[in-house]
Amino acid sequence: MAKTPLFSDASAEELTSLAKQAGKINLNAKQTLFSRGDPGNQVYILVDGAIRITILSEEGREVLFALIEPGQIFGEIAVLDGGARTASATAMVGSKLISIDRPSLFGFLDRKPSRYGRLISVLCQRIRAADELLEDLLFLSARSRLAKHLRSLGEKIGTWDGDHVTIRLSQQDLADNLGVSRELINKILSKWESAGTVSLWRGQISFNMDTELEEDE
Repeated sequence: MAKTPLFSDASAEELTSLAKQAGKINLNAKQTLFSRGDPGNQVYILVDGAIRITILSEEGREVLFALIEPGQIFGEIAVLDGGARTASATAMVGSKLISIDRPSLFGFLDRKPSRYGRLISVLCQRIRAADELLEDLLFLSARSRLAKHLRSLGEKIGTWDGDHVTIRLSQQDLADNLGVSRELINKILSKWESAGTVSLWRGQISFNMDTELEEDE
């Protein structure tokens, strides 16, 4: 918690108190933490792994809203306004989290009102990230979005071997993240594999982070 910006000014005593009140959660890959519409009584800090924040359209299309990486806090909106969850949270890979309930969070914030400013910063970062995803959806081709997404995943959950990174994720997962069909993802990746840009093997994608992925249609 001390490494999380929201709690970085906490004293040792405050951190000890929060730790005693906090819960520990382990999620398996693809396990849901909460769904849109659920009551929101806790915020979460991701310790290890990766969490997908998604929304589902009326047509049943799932769209990635945010990708949470270790050290980030999430789930704060419903805790702040007392409303329902605005999106769903699912583990992309096996993940470990810390949960903090609403009374504990507000008790911590109320001790120093300036801490609310840090929470506002967390919300602003979330809005900026959502705006960037929306811009990508509107203005980038599927190929460019996939290239950008793979690099982001490589930095967050990839396994490194020199300059090469391997992501253990199915093509269907990538399709769900980008809101496109699996067939389209397969077509793009197959073309990159033929060009020697990526290597594919049973739910794994490897590539050199220093090599430009082919992004133009």
